[in-house]
Amino acid sequence: MEFIIRESVTDQDKHGKAYVHYTAWNETYTGLMPQEFLDGRSLEKCIKNAYEYPKNTFVAVAKEKVVGFALYIPESRELVSIKPSSEVVAIYVLQKYQRNGIGEALLKQCIKVLPRNPIIIFVLKGNEKAINFYKKQGFKFTGKTVEQNVKGGTLVELEMVLER
Repeated sequence: MEFIIRESVTDQDKHGKAYVHYTAWNETYTGLMPQEFLDGRSLEKCIKNAYEYPKNTFVAVAKEKVVGFALYIPESRELVSIKPSSEVVAIYVLQKYQRNGIGEALLKQCIKVLPRNPIIIFVLKGNEKAINFYKKQGFKFTGKTVEQNVKGGTLVELEMVLER
């Protein structure tokens, strides 16, 4: 499958990112997150977020359509256990485009532009597909977990690090 990875710059990119964000969450997290929490999300909210946080985003484009995105931050959030570090906040690829190297290409593009610090990601406990993907890319568990109370329950995220 042919695809390109590039910075998100256009309104079409933002709408594509929002669609991927909304759709990939439903594809990925149904059964892993409380349905009440998932039902509280909407495409409109994802579009609003895409416009509010347009920076540090790469999109994967196949056949002129955004099919995946990655969001990164050069200086990780306060909640991480390793500092200084950078963070890949999100990588999402539409299910029908997965297993074509798109997620790996998005991650590699983030790694390329981030400072030469360890890179942190948080992955939802129970999301074995994502955990295995990150392990394959060289990430290791740090032992830190973060709990977040959401509508309908609690989410537990596991911190992973890629040492560089």
